[in-house]
Amino acid sequence: MIADWTILAFGNPVEHVIPHPLFSVGLFAFTNDMLMQLIVAAGMVVLFAWLGRNYPMCPTGVRMFFETGLQVVREGIARPTLKEHTDRYVPFVWTLFFFILFNNLAGLVPWNQIAGLTARQWHLFGSATSNLSVTAGLAGMVFVVTHASGIVQEVRHQRHRGHGAALAAVAGFLLYWYHIVPHVPGIMGTILFPFLFVMELFGSLIKPFALAMRLFANIMAGHILLASLLMLAPVLNGVLSAGLTITVILGCTAASCLELFVAFLQAYIFAFLSCLYIGMAVNPEH
Repeated sequence: MIADWTILAFGNPVEHVIPHPLFSVGLFAFTNDMLMQLIVAAGMVVLFAWLGRNYPMCPTGVRMFFETGLQVVREGIARPTLKEHTDRYVPFVWTLFFFILFNNLAGLVPWNQIAGLTARQWHLFGSATSNLSVTAGLAGMVFVVTHASGIVQEVRHQRHRGHGAALAAVAGFLLYWYHIVPHVPGIMGTILFPFLFVMELFGSLIKPFALAMRLFANIMAGHILLASLLMLAPVLNGVLSAGLTITVILGCTAASCLELFVAFLQAYIFAFLSCLYIGMAVNPEH
């Protein structure tokens, strides 16, 4: 009979990051990653509603902690790139940052393993940001907000010049896409314009793709690394010695600390690049 510890050698660490359907309605499958997103979103609504109710003049405790976080996101991430447009877009940036951060942190907690201590193996919870569909959805929202904001800003500029609503809407839409191309003076600018326009158009599509892939790859890789190391512990204990098992456990601890740092870092990078793209779209000098 195969020893119990050898069974872990056949485990698949990818099982910890791939979505698992909980139930289906027709062609629609509700997965554990969707459940985790709903839990995080509901928790954010309750948390920030409580923080904002009867807000004291001098916040302390939990309120002070989140006040500091909100201030850091606003002044350290949003304002350097959005400048005078900061107050308009900072609610979106706050939501984006904390939604990604809380999902990253929630994915580090072994909810399924804790539930499995008293029952069968669970796949009820998941790590939403290790799912490419989730990160692509977040990047898609940034893409829409970026270009919609740039078009609206151009339309407002046309309205300020005295154009009617219909003319300003059409001119603003066309001028926004015209202005994304770097201007080269002279006849060379006319010749190069179609090529530069295609390059900038591809660039505008690559930016959200890079956002989605960066967040997805970093979070997924960290979870697979931790799962792989944890699977080694009982195997090494049975085959070699307890000393190697302790080494693996210490390595898991160090990797967990690194993943905690990555959870904050990736939320920061995603929010910063989102602000950078929106700032380039809404500022006339873009």
